[in-house]
Amino acid sequence: MEGIQGVLIDFLYSFSKLDLEGMMACFEDDATSFFPISHHLVMLDGKTEIRDAFEKVISKVRAAGRKRIKLEPEDVKIQDFGDTAIVTFHIRDADLSRRTLVLRKKEDKWLIQHLHASNAPLGEA
Repeated sequence: MEGIQGVLIDFLYSFSKLDLEGMMACFEDDATSFFPISHHLVMLDGKTEIRDAFEKVISKVRAAGRKRIKLEPEDVKIQDFGDTAIVTFHIRDADLSRRTLVLRKKEDKWLIQHLHASNAPLGEA
């Protein structure tokens, strides 16, 4: 799919299938990310560091015997500012997964420039 929503769908679909290559195709080479503290403490700088961190996450999921993960975004909000967009959403699982993506459009293609991921226990206000 194309466009802002298309990148979100492609990324989440690839992640749900544990498809690292598909996930990474959604990122800019110089992207940055913050993962939940349980996965990585400091900022990830560049596609290689992000890839390595996601590879560890996927390995943990597979080690638990899972071949897929359920990712159903809720409360999706897309803010389009021309060549930059912000996408925020939640995913409910054992915790409330809070996600923000900053996307940038270059040469008519949207890619993730920054991913911020944090988790909160369900039930907190």
